[in-house]
Amino acid sequence: MYIHRLTLLFLSILLSSSVFALTSDKEQPIQIEADKATIDNIKGIAIYKGNVIVTQGTIRINADKITLNYTKRNDIEKVVAEGKPARFKQRLDNGEDIKAKAKEMEYDAIKNMLYLKKNAELRKSKGREDNYISNAPLITYDTQRGIFTADKGKRKGGRVTMTFKPQKK
Repeated sequence: MYIHRLTLLFLSILLSSSVFALTSDKEQPIQIEADKATIDNIKGIAIYKGNVIVTQGTIRINADKITLNYTKRNDIEKVVAEGKPARFKQRLDNGEDIKAKAKEMEYDAIKNMLYLKKNAELRKSKGREDNYISNAPLITYDTQRGIFTADKGKRKGGRVTMTFKPQKK
């Protein structure tokens, strides 16, 4: 019964309308910094290596390697970030921050989906207060609708760990 209540609390926190990403982020330019870049315009792929930093509005990704797939019109289709760990951060319209880390992250720009793989952790925080999912092999985050899903994957005996801090009255 206690687990059921926690699950309902988790769903109400994560599915509330205030979870949406900062609306102006998609309108901002994308800036990429790295130690090395290889770009293949014929295949529509760019690979950045070494202390890679990607920013777009309030979105920031830090990784050891980032691979971008893009269209002939230079629209980004997919971003794969690898690191020890790779990190993602985004400000939401309500002032909260989404922070994530994993050994591998994949962002599908067409579907607005962020996939966190291998030792994934995701936090939703405002100030010093935060709620988070950690120790999950796979976490998906719909950046447009604000929906999170955590899965233990195929790991035998694997579990998803969630921590919720009570709201201050």
